[in-house]
Amino acid sequence: MDATVFEYDKVFYFNQLNGILNDIYNVYVLICNNGRQIKNDENKIRDEFGFYFENQYYKETTTTAKDYFFESEGRQQKTAGRVDIRFLSPNCYGHQDAYFAIECKRLDGKAHLCKEYVENGIRRFTAEKYPSLLGCNAMMGFIVRTLNVDETCKTINTHLTAHEYLTKMHEDLPDGCYKFESKHLLESKITLLHLWLDFTACIEKSKE
Repeated sequence: MDATVFEYDKVFYFNQLNGILNDIYNVYVLICNNGRQIKNDENKIRDEFGFYFENQYYKETTTTAKDYFFESEGRQQKTAGRVDIRFLSPNCYGHQDAYFAIECKRLDGKAHLCKEYVENGIRRFTAEKYPSLLGCNAMMGFIVRTLNVDETCKTINTHLTAHEYLTKMHEDLPDGCYKFESKHLLESKITLLHLWLDFTACIEKSKE
C-alpha cells in the first residue's frame, strides 16, 4: 500500500490525536475517582487505561476514539518495536504502521526520570523505533511525586536540541493536566504531543 495516502492531511491526524488525548484525560479522571491505589510502576498505571479503552461499550458511548482500536504493549506481538499504547487508525486498510503510538514514562521531578523520558521515550520516536506514518504521536508523563512542572520541563529540555525542545501548548487545561508539544525532523517533520497527568494522590505510599 502506498503510504503517501496518509500524508494528505496532517492537520486531520493532529486533531484526531488531540481528541484521543482528551479521551485519555477523561479516563484519567475516572481512574482518580475510583479510589484505588496504584503501584508506583509505569506499566501498572498504563494498564488502568486499558480497563476503559478495551471496554467496547465505554469506548462507543463515551469517547471520540470509538473508531480507533486500542492496544496496550502486552497485547502486541513480541518485537523490539512494542510501544506502551497504540491507537490503530480506522483508515489503515491493513497497513501495519498506521497508528498513533503513545509512550508512557513516570516523572518525579528528579534528574534520572527526566533523562529516561528523553532517552527511552522521545528518542524511540526520533530513532524511528516507532513509526510516524500519520505525522504525529504522543508521550504520556505519569507524575508520581509532587514536582515543579516548569522546572521538570526545563530539565528534560537540557537533553534535547534547541530545535526540538518541549513548549507549552497555549490552552486552558483542567487541574492535574499539562500539555506540551515538540517537533522533530526526520525524513519529514513529526510532532510529538506530551500529556502529563498528576497521579500523586493515587500512588501507593512507600512502605520504607
